[in-house]
Amino acid sequence: MKPTTLVTVLLVFATALSAKAAPLLNGLALEQQFNKDRFIAAVYSDTLATSAGTLLDNNTSRRLEVRILADSLSARSLRNQWMEGIAINNRGDVLSGQAENMVTFANLFSGRLKKGDQLSVAFAANSGTTSVALNGLPLGKIEDRGFFNTLLRAWIGPVPPSSDFREGLLAEGQVPSSLLGRYELLEPSQERIAQLTSQLEAREAKAEKAATAEQQVAAAKPAAAKPAAEKPAPIPDIPPPTVASAGGGAQAAATAAAKAAPQPSKPQATAKSRPPAPEEEELEEEEEEAPLTADIILARQLYHSMLLRHTFKNTSYPKRAQERGQEGSVRLNVVIDAGGRVKDIQTVQEARYSSLNRAAREAIERSSPYPKAPAQLTQSEYRFTVPITFRLPD
Repeated sequence: MKPTTLVTVLLVFATALSAKAAPLLNGLALEQQFNKDRFIAAVYSDTLATSAGTLLDNNTSRRLEVRILADSLSARSLRNQWMEGIAINNRGDVLSGQAENMVTFANLFSGRLKKGDQLSVAFAANSGTTSVALNGLPLGKIEDRGFFNTLLRAWIGPVPPSSDFREGLLAEGQVPSSLLGRYELLEPSQERIAQLTSQLEAREAKAEKAATAEQQVAAAKPAAAKPAAEKPAPIPDIPPPTVASAGGGAQAAATAAAKAAPQPSKPQATAKSRPPAPEEEELEEEEEEAPLTADIILARQLYHSMLLRHTFKNTSYPKRAQERGQEGSVRLNVVIDAGGRVKDIQTVQEARYSSLNRAAREAIERSSPYPKAPAQLTQSEYRFTVPITFRLPD
């Protein structure tokens, strides 16, 4: 073999290896609620980075992974948390454009996840396809180059689950050895994989049967003109829930955007926060309504936008905390009744300073009653999460 031919062969071989190489681990983050570990999230990328902008490059293959730490975790709970993050961290036009894809993604989740389960969401830069798998078993694909970033922004956008969560993922490969050790030990058993395989086969068979029945019904009916689809209301962008100063920052931006919302009455007494019973929240979520549709997802995101704006305009940064340079993030779960009145407040994530935690709760209390839910979401009560960040101007 001629030297030039050998060099060419080696270059082709090296290129092939590079193309098949797995993305590198960019960072890990631990997700907790009520001081309980839920899962470890990971971001893999061909390019290591500390910048969210670099990781959002659509010319780079990337992968998101969730490894379950809790003994049992509602798949719907994880899905809903992700959907809330998507709604907060993406522009309104992106949410509207990705509504059908989010329905596809959301409907891949069912049942309960177990400790050691590995949920993978991988993006192929060459095709723009996002593939979802659980414990190596494919759940589905979404053929849209913009969809993966819609998911990723929920983790590394301006309003992540927590500031520590975002920083952990933007670590440029510098991962704490203790967290990495826990992450690598989380693997599903062969029995668990066999169980999931059986469940997925049954689900696929059921879906095929339903599709066949639908086709038969459609073939038996005469063709009818389809009514023109109503154009959904545009989803307004949500300002970052950062209170830069007392009476300013997000408050000013939100006030202008929320003029159409009902004005809050005087602060009302609300139910005291109580520690949730084991699995209480997740068990309630299991009883949720019918499968998601694009209309329901858009309605939720629009309503979530209204609720956050309504809260932010009632949020104030404690003056003493500002004077002392105290900053922090607080995340609250809120339950409101059909009339928008607050029934319960639970602190999911606390700041280091009690004055900031107190200010966040007071913002919820001042916001009662909230705007009523749209017709698509009529329920006896509605649950949502409010992230509030108290940060001083740079």
